[in-house]
Amino acid sequence: MLNLGRCLWSQSRVQHKVWAILLLLLVPLLSAIAIHAYLIQQLLTIELQRHHTILAREQTHILRRLAVDIEDAFRGYLLTRQTAFLAPLEEAETRLQPVIERMTELARHVPGLASDVQEAEERLSELLRSKKLLLRQFQTGQEEQVLSYVRSGQGLSLSDQLRNDLRAIEDRLDREVNRSEESSVELSRVAFGGLLLAVAGGLALGLIGARLLATSLTVPLSILRSSVARFGQDQESDSGEELESRSIQSSDELGQLARSYEDMALRIKGYIRELETINAISHEINTIGPDGLGGALKRITDRAVDLIKADVCLVLQRNDQMGCWVVEAASGEWNDRLKKTVMLWEELPVSVKAFETRQPAIGENLRSDDRPQVTRRNRIGDSMLSIPLLAQGVSFGVLVLLRDRKAGRDHWNVRLATGLGEAAALAISNARLYEAAYEKQKGLAARLRQLEHLAETLAHDLKGPGQRMEGLASILRKEYHERLDQRAEKWLSMIEQNGQELVERVENILATAQVGTRQAVVVAVDAAVVIGEVLKARAGELEECRAHLHVEPSFPLVACHGDYLRQVFDNLISNAMKFTPAGTPPDIRITCTRHEHMVCFGVSDRGIGIPPSQRERVFEPFVRLQQNEAQGSGIGLAIVKRIVELYGGTVWIESDTGTGCTVKFTLPALSDFKPPSSSPEVVPVDTLSSDLFGAVPPDTHPGRMGIDKKGAV
Repeated sequence: MLNLGRCLWSQSRVQHKVWAILLLLLVPLLSAIAIHAYLIQQLLTIELQRHHTILAREQTHILRRLAVDIEDAFRGYLLTRQTAFLAPLEEAETRLQPVIERMTELARHVPGLASDVQEAEERLSELLRSKKLLLRQFQTGQEEQVLSYVRSGQGLSLSDQLRNDLRAIEDRLDREVNRSEESSVELSRVAFGGLLLAVAGGLALGLIGARLLATSLTVPLSILRSSVARFGQDQESDSGEELESRSIQSSDELGQLARSYEDMALRIKGYIRELETINAISHEINTIGPDGLGGALKRITDRAVDLIKADVCLVLQRNDQMGCWVVEAASGEWNDRLKKTVMLWEELPVSVKAFETRQPAIGENLRSDDRPQVTRRNRIGDSMLSIPLLAQGVSFGVLVLLRDRKAGRDHWNVRLATGLGEAAALAISNARLYEAAYEKQKGLAARLRQLEHLAETLAHDLKGPGQRMEGLASILRKEYHERLDQRAEKWLSMIEQNGQELVERVENILATAQVGTRQAVVVAVDAAVVIGEVLKARAGELEECRAHLHVEPSFPLVACHGDYLRQVFDNLISNAMKFTPAGTPPDIRITCTRHEHMVCFGVSDRGIGIPPSQRERVFEPFVRLQQNEAQGSGIGLAIVKRIVELYGGTVWIESDTGTGCTVKFTLPALSDFKPPSSSPEVVPVDTLSSDLFGAVPPDTHPGRMGIDKKGAV
């Protein structure tokens, strides 16, 4: 049975062993904690009941004292006829009801006390009423009747009986207190003993678990570590030598690790031989002799054919201007036949895949591919291995190895070919240092695209956690709002708000990063049409705030993209409305002037203005100078600046504090433009109002935004 257990243990996975040890430790520990928590709960219950019993005993003692005070006050007054002796009776009458109420409240927690309290209340109330009645009779001249009642001893007997009953209740409560103390002491002893037993059991189980972990993990890892150290010292030993890790026969992860280690050792030795081979030819490949770059590339292809056992080797470079392949060099006699030959991009789909993925790509049975665009080139070979040529992580070409026969992935030494491709890429990159500044500019542009792609990727990766944080906070508030206190509700609201702000900020980052990413050529854009589209889109907002809009009568054609120019005017008009003081209709003016080959546009408002020290800072992303004055993300002017600078323009602010500000920007002009006269014409009423708001005259809708005779909207 013991051998069977050891066999099962050795065949179990490390994860299962860890779980078994954790269960061995946690199950008894959790059971002990649960029992201990139950005992503590019972102890607290007993202590609470004992506390209530003590309080009830104290209140019973007060009732007994009140009964004594009532009787003593009555008899003292009869003997002395002095009203001062009635003070205890009056005080007892005042205190009786509060004490009864307190006793009634405590009776809910003390078994059997409720009936005693009710009976005591009735008898004390009756005693008090009888004594007050006798006092009134005594004070009205019926002294003989009262004294006769007193001499009969009937009243004293009732008082003594009441005090005795209250004393009996006190005695019973004392016994309850003593029993609670005994139960509390007994439970405390049991809890303390259980705690000691749990600690001792936890230590014992911990030692057992530590021993099992040491046997299952520490010892095998020590064997692997010694094997690794010996492998580092004996790199030149025979690859088939038995390693110490073979002494680990278990089938768990450590056994798999040992066998993987043996395979890894063999692969590392193969890698070392390949690296030595590449290093041996590196100097030869990278030496640019009198034959220049062409000779270096020719040596690369010849060496690749010898090392990879290929039939043909080609170096193909991507020509971005034509969108095709150019054969820079070929091995053997193919160099004279194919050098500087142009191949269509789609003729070599395997090379396209390697170029785009920046990973080696393999093609098989190429001659069976009967697509017209690839048939001509497949005559060179039936199998292909394409290695991307990278410069700073960017593909600029491929190293193509061809075999005339069918060859799968296992027939290619991809590692060696990749290393040779890296050496070839390095040689080509070094040779390109002698080329013109165009190549340098091309490399910088590729690097910029890579960084922009990285920024967009990071922004998208940040957006997901923000949305999940916002959604989880909202779910918690909906599902557990009845259990949350005010502080927790506040923190969840802050988490939800921060999630929303994170998502909005990421979206703004993406919007900023996308500016200038389009590759389309600029076109002639009519600024008047763009402004009209922006005003029409914001017609509702302009009408709601009763804005006055002054637009120049004529605008030139500018060289840009219509969508970008529309975004610029939309952001500036939106800022002009947002930063106008509350209660004041916005007064927005759109002007333009010609400055040599540039057109200067201006968008003015009657807002609060911008201090001179802040006019450059507002163009930085996420900068908001008046965070309490208006809503926004602080990205609008940053996008405006990026768009304007995309076309070689500039943007700046002219402002006086308290009198508004003017945002001006320049764009390239395309046609002759005459600046407006000193008394510029305004947009005709029938033209602008019809375009923006339809053909309905403003007078027919008194509350609707219209255009006055001076052209103000």
